[in-house]
Amino acid sequence: IDEVRFHDRGRWSANADGFGPSLELRDASADNAIGSAWAASAVTSQWTDVVWEGPAGQSVVGPDGEWQELVLGLLDAGEVLLDDVSVIADPDGAAIELIANGDFSADTAGWRIIGTHRASAVAPDPDDPANPVLRLIATGAAEHMHNHAEITLADGHVVDPATVYRVSFRARWISGSNQLNGRLYFNRLARTARLPRPALGGTPGAPNSTAAPLGPTCRGLAHAPALPVAGEAATVRVDLADPDGIVSATLHVAVNGGAFAPVAMMDTGGGRYSAPLPTEAPGDRLHFYVEAEDAAGHRGMCPPRGPASRALARVDDARLPDDATLPPIRLWMTPADEALLHQDIELMSNDRLGATVVDGDGTVFYDVGVRLKGSQRGRPRANRLGYSLGFDPEQLFRGVYATVSIDRSAGVDYGQREMLIDLVMARAGSVSAEYNDLAWLLSPRAAQHGPVLLQLARYGGLMLANQFEDGGAGALYEFELVYYPTTTDDGTPTGRKRPTPDRVVGTRPRGLGEDPEAYRHIFQVKNNRDRDDFAAIMAFAQAFDLPEAVFQAQIAAVIDVDQWLRAFAFSALCGAVDHFGDGANHNVQFYVRPSDDRVLFFPHDLDFYRDARRPVVARAELRRLLAVPAWRRAFYGHLHDVLEVAYNEDWLAHWRDHLGALLPGQDFAGHYAFMVERMAYVRAGAPDAVENAVPRVPFAITTPGPIAGPEVDLQGTAWIDVRAIVGPDGPIDVEWIDAQTWRATVRVPGGVRALRVEARGRAGVIAEASIGVE
Repeated sequence: IDEVRFHDRGRWSANADGFGPSLELRDASADNAIGSAWAASAVTSQWTDVVWEGPAGQSVVGPDGEWQELVLGLLDAGEVLLDDVSVIADPDGAAIELIANGDFSADTAGWRIIGTHRASAVAPDPDDPANPVLRLIATGAAEHMHNHAEITLADGHVVDPATVYRVSFRARWISGSNQLNGRLYFNRLARTARLPRPALGGTPGAPNSTAAPLGPTCRGLAHAPALPVAGEAATVRVDLADPDGIVSATLHVAVNGGAFAPVAMMDTGGGRYSAPLPTEAPGDRLHFYVEAEDAAGHRGMCPPRGPASRALARVDDARLPDDATLPPIRLWMTPADEALLHQDIELMSNDRLGATVVDGDGTVFYDVGVRLKGSQRGRPRANRLGYSLGFDPEQLFRGVYATVSIDRSAGVDYGQREMLIDLVMARAGSVSAEYNDLAWLLSPRAAQHGPVLLQLARYGGLMLANQFEDGGAGALYEFELVYYPTTTDDGTPTGRKRPTPDRVVGTRPRGLGEDPEAYRHIFQVKNNRDRDDFAAIMAFAQAFDLPEAVFQAQIAAVIDVDQWLRAFAFSALCGAVDHFGDGANHNVQFYVRPSDDRVLFFPHDLDFYRDARRPVVARAELRRLLAVPAWRRAFYGHLHDVLEVAYNEDWLAHWRDHLGALLPGQDFAGHYAFMVERMAYVRAGAPDAVENAVPRVPFAITTPGPIAGPEVDLQGTAWIDVRAIVGPDGPIDVEWIDAQTWRATVRVPGGVRALRVEARGRAGVIAEASIGVE
């Protein structure tokens, strides 16, 4: 009957995505290839009571004494209704209510609803219009720093670990995520309630629940030229369609955040309409949308959200300096959005605002979602602040990327030095290499203009799906510290928190108990949020608490040991500080591989360089792995391999010159000199360097000869450049007694006078050894 290619975001409903509602046509006569012609079917849910209680206890990791408040938030995008929010201290005794305005009778007074949850508002209860409730709307996941709803406990109450508290509320799922997390600051008495949602949606055999006549639909909205100059003729064009015919089309344009002014559009034939853009003043920001009416009196807008959308143009935006050597990427925002994005108390928001992006000199992307990226210490600094961009699925960036990050930070400074280690990791071969590019950013603020690292494929769905079987099904976690603010904008506990000054706490990978909530803010869920599954990561963390002998026997079933050793090799070689491989308890991602549920280690944020003579083995977890002779040999073998293939003077010299030419204001000669010093230190200078930890030995059979068959136990020596030992029947299964000594059982062919074995490395046969046969 019908066929359509659809998406689960952009102009298509994200709610019809397997969690209740179905996708249904709003107007069967409309162009059903257009996302705005479809909607998620209406579903009916019911109010449910959520209650839990217990002693407050203490957070396993976290700053309990800093703030006294209740925090609520959805674990992914969605909407729920909330009412009668309550926290009662000593419910079976004094029963002290600690939440003022838990019924929202005073609107949102006392509540701070921030970041991804800031679109929330008080609305009438669908079952009782006289009863106000909170419509909690989340555009993304709740987090510990920001992006949630919070309220300070009444009367200066200080949470007591031994006191019993009862947390309760009424809630009703509307759409999207049904996982509502609540906690007393920091992470005491934390619970995640899964609100009931209907198993089925849609209205088969009956009129569609969202049926309504639509106005004209649109395709191909564009302005030309993409980069208009002052006084140049510029137009907006769009293709409009409607079965009832188009009566009128109007372009609405707002200049520099002012009021929208209408401009009649001309029908140029074939359903295409156009109108001029005002380009009088250099630097003007032009915000526009199209409104059209059909013969039945129905109206439609393009983009569909009309004035709430972000189709923008900028006059005289060719601001590249004459010596710029990189292709530009332009980020245009309205003045109000720009101010909100950079507002002090909004810096940690992950809610995406609207923008227009221009790649190179002409590919325009409207309604791009933009937020800031970086840590609580990076976002407040103009030289480190970066951006995350989210693109419409029907117009992916460069045809491939749904999200792109613009990174400007190099540790505590500005720069793109991290590109060097990305190139090394990709060249040498690692499942954990990122795919990045360089660009020249022209941002809404001059302080952010200049060269940037364009992070195209980080450790997200695109990389995982392409590198692992069923890779998108694997769970990805970011291991992080807990940064927490210590001040508010008005100096009171009820004010809006400022990101800095701050303090920080963290922990090594370890068991944090049997409650998944204890792991949530240390192992931050990055994908598959609806599963909210911590089982594999809890088993992983708890494995590092095992006694040494048990650890060595069991850890290979929990992690891919060889992948970890190679990841540690890259981490050691880079020479950066403040990352997991160097001993910091953050800047790493852990991935649970679907094929075997073993955890992989993805090095992350290797951009803070300070000392080329840092230890090679800098982390306790690595030292525990190196206690196993075969794993010690493998680690140093990985170091040697990467030094031979990529992290060496010859191969990096090309990138020193190439990146130095592309980024003439940055000291790539100095970066190269640092890496040369580091490679020499790792190879032979450090006490735990390759040559010192595993001194060179010849490949040899040390078992006394001659031998007699048909099988014989052999022992010998081999250095770490030997990857395999091959006998008469192929590769030999060897046991490493230590990093240089092997032993194996080998078949002796009949009729031979000598048994020969080969040592093979990356490039083939390295050496041979033989022993006489009697």
